[in-house]
Order: sequence, then structure tokens, then C-alpha cells
Amino acid sequence: MKLSVVIPCKNQSAVLFSNIEKLGIPYFDALKVDYEFLLVIDGSDEENIKIANEKMADMPKQIKLVDYEPKLGKGHNVQHGFNEATGDFVLFMDADFATDLHVLDQILPEISNYDGFIASRRCKGAKIMNKQTVLRRIVSWMSRLLIKLSFGLGFKETQCGYKLFRKDLAKILAKKQIIDGFAFDVEYLYFCKLNGFKIKEVPCIWNDGEKSTIKHAGSTSMNFMKDMKRIKKNKKNYILTNDERKSLGLEVKEA
Repeated sequence: MKLSVVIPCKNQSAVLFSNIEKLGIPYFDALKVDYEFLLVIDGSDEENIKIANEKMADMPKQIKLVDYEPKLGKGHNVQHGFNEATGDFVLFMDADFATDLHVLDQILPEISNYDGFIASRRCKGAKIMNKQTVLRRIVSWMSRLLIKLSFGLGFKETQCGYKLFRKDLAKILAKKQIIDGFAFDVEYLYFCKLNGFKIKEVPCIWNDGEKSTIKHAGSTSMNFMKDMKRIKKNKKNYILTNDERKSLGLEVKEA
């Protein structure tokens, strides 16, 4: 089994490579599975691009810097990484490693029983290690409510930056994806719901990074809501054809 780990990164190159060296490589080496890290730094400034290129000189071959395009957003970075992934399972996680890596310990024993897994800070057994600001808690609560009302997703939350899918599902998610920004998580899970994929929510230990790439909560929230409307309008395009369902091992629907 091979794991592809996609990490979108905007202006966090120093933090990212420190986390890879101190946490990522030791953890994944200890799993004794084949793996690759695909780092996508679209949207980063020249200084962070320079840091990334310099750090890559000392990285082992399984750490790869993916070609990037200018400023298309986190969703695009993940999409680009999914397209480049070669593993049997594809995981994306945040550059600050806010989600404790050991959530994968819960996933691996069941990895063949589901089409995907999402880490959660809200389901039973999860732990948030440092207190969020009042504003961030309010924004988080409102977004969870809106997502639940709009899409009927049966998860405690959708926005934790740690999700794993089997390879063929990851590839078609990237193919169907239209959202470049932060609402791409909702898009992925809505697509999975519409087509009957089995996704399991697992509790995680979460420690918010010191540096957030979300600088303007108001404008970010507005863009998130606009993207949610785009997702709803795109519903018919998410529904798989019978040929696509066959390729993914799903039951073909009668006409």
C-alpha cells in the first residue's frame, strides 16, 4: 500500500519543512508503508518560494515540490496535488500539522472498509488543545449550521484540514471540483453524499497553528458563502454517470 500526502501551503514554507522533518518523516517512516509528500505552494510570495526550493535540496526523494500556478487558492492546491498523487490512498492535511498525525492510527485498521475518512474536532473523543478566539468560534459555529442546513451532511463538522480518500475517488473528486477556495471540503463531501460513497468521521487531537493564512474573516466568510451557492447550483454535474459509477465499483442506477 502506498499513501500520497498532499499538503497545500501558502507562505508557511519554514513551518512546513520544520514539521516534515520533525514530525512527518519520522511518523510515516515508522508506519513502514510506501509514501510520498506532495507539497503545493501556490499563492506563496517569493521569499517562501525561495525557502521551499532551498529546503528541497536536503529532502529525501519521497518529498516532492509540485509545480504551482499563481494564487488560485487552497482548494486548487489540493486539487492539483490529487491529480499528481500516485498512492493507493490520498490524504490531504494542513501545513501547520494542526491535526495530530496519530489520527491515521485509527484509520489504517479500517482503511479498506470505507471510501474515505475525515478527521473531526467536534465528534466524540476529539480534543482541541488550545482555545480559539470568540470570533473564530462564532464563525465556525455559523458555518457548520449553514453547511448542515444547505447540504444535509451528517457530519459534526466538515472543515478540519485532514481528509483521506481511496485513489480513484480522489481522482474523480479533483475532476469534478469547481471550487478553488476554502469551501472545497464541502464540495467533496457533498459529492460523496450524492453518489453514495461511505465516508467515516474520526475524532482527532487538534492544536491550532500559530500562524493562520486566513487574515480577513469577514471577506473569507463571504467568499465561502458564495462558493456554497456555486456548489448547490452545480449539483447535477456532481452526479456520476453509469459509466463513471462502473469505473468506481458502484452499483449502476436504473434509467
